Amino acid sequence: MNARIIVLLLALVLGSTSLFAQSDTQRQLAEEYLKQSEKQKKTGLIMLGSGIGAGLLGTAMFGAGWNEGSGFVLGSGVTLMLAGTVSTLVSIPVLVSSASKGKKAGKLSLGIASIASAQPNGIVSQNYPSLNFSIPLNLQP
Repeated sequence: MNARIIVLLLALVLGSTSLFAQSDTQRQLAEEYLKQSEKQKKTGLIMLGSGIGAGLLGTAMFGAGWNEGSGFVLGSGVTLMLAGTVSTLVSIPVLVSSASKGKKAGKLSLGIASIASAQPNGIVSQNYPSLNFSIPLNLQP
């Protein structure tokens, strides 16, 4: 039983040289996902807001054209209302994609952590395997 534990710990220690931290490429990938997520969220919110605004303006123009009997205002209102509806509907998948990329930015990584424990002969540092969850918060290059 002890031999199995020793072999397992030895395998973890020897195989953990690449597990100490996320590599630069993983960090860059997470930062790239976060940047894309923020850009898509901004684009989706702009499309949503302008679509709702265009739809409301088109509805008002349609009502005014209907009351006045103006074919030009009526047609412009319908066109603007349809464009607003399309813009609003297209913003939904953009916002969903933004949320998906934001979730991908948070990464799980396996690593080795150390903990200091008090022993009768002094403070001893012990290593143990750990699961780390990181979310990059800074986007400065």
